[in-house]
Amino acid sequence: MKRFYEKCMNNLRYGGLKKEEYQEIEQEILEKDRSSLSLAAICLLLMFAGLFIGSLFSEMMAPNRTIYFLVGICFAGIWFLCEWMKKRGKRFIIPLWYVAMTLMIGYALILNTVLRNDISATTFCIIIIVAPLLVMDRPWRVFCYFCLMILIFIPIDFRHKTYYLAFTDTVNAVCCLFIGSVVHASIIRTKLREMAQKRYIEQQRDTDKLTGCMTKAAFEQKVRKFLGNPEHSGMLLVMDIDHFKNINDSYGHIFGDLVLRTIGEQLHETFTDKALYGRFGGDEFQVWISGKMTRKDMIEQLKKLFDEIHAIQTPDGRIRVGISVGVALCPENGENYEVLFENADAALYSAKNLGRDRYVFCPEICMRSQI
Repeated sequence: MKRFYEKCMNNLRYGGLKKEEYQEIEQEILEKDRSSLSLAAICLLLMFAGLFIGSLFSEMMAPNRTIYFLVGICFAGIWFLCEWMKKRGKRFIIPLWYVAMTLMIGYALILNTVLRNDISATTFCIIIIVAPLLVMDRPWRVFCYFCLMILIFIPIDFRHKTYYLAFTDTVNAVCCLFIGSVVHASIIRTKLREMAQKRYIEQQRDTDKLTGCMTKAAFEQKVRKFLGNPEHSGMLLVMDIDHFKNINDSYGHIFGDLVLRTIGEQLHETFTDKALYGRFGGDEFQVWISGKMTRKDMIEQLKKLFDEIHAIQTPDGRIRVGISVGVALCPENGENYEVLFENADAALYSAKNLGRDRYVFCPEICMRSQI
């Protein structure tokens, strides 16, 4: 019984996925919701624009002219916000979806109760079934929202219609609620599983098996995506392991692989959760840290990284494992990947020329620190 309860709660909260799996694909879910809402807003805008134009020539539609116009303007605003959020974050896309659904339900409520109180609430019931299928939100939240809408609908319906017709509408609405909720939960479960599986395959493809960092192509693609945001900021770090060829030649490739694996682990432990890590083949790594960070904070993290790398002991202790790092700031040192990489790479070679085992900030082609 306990397992059945946990399974039901998991389906209601995360569509059958684990919490960690759901969080990994959450941004992709929001993008799909943004895209579907943008399309739905355009379609509804065109529909209400057509109804408004029709009301100009039809006496039967004329009383609804103001409603057509106002609802159409609202959907035009929703479409504009969807496009605005395309590159500026999508954290408000789910609330915007509920605003859109409330507009649809509000229109159906007025149409099927106030304006036409002699017919069944067919439009309202259709929306109860169809609307949940358009949004990829957590099933429990969608179900609670439509329960609230029905609780609002029932007293209004009884107030404006005969008892028999209102009772029929109530039964139909409740049946549509459960049908829509079951279908929504089933579709969400299938879609989320497909997205999680796709995400897993992409992670396997884009991850360097030895270090756990991204491959070169995956890293560049992710960073370019961040830099596509007009308000982006961050830091690009380019680093090489000092004298790595000597380490391989002196102690073998097994120990060399151990050094690479350890550095990959230390990159994940040292920098923030917002950072991206890439291995560009051989002994070269790159790190992208999104958002604003002071040089002081970055220097503290670099010192921690250097300390951990210096702790790596070679079998005979003859060679000290170290790294050289070049740092380029965005947007100060460039606003696209090519320019940032060129400046960070120039800073890296300055660090090497100054004796290695140190970091240099671009454009400071001078010794910043010797660790």
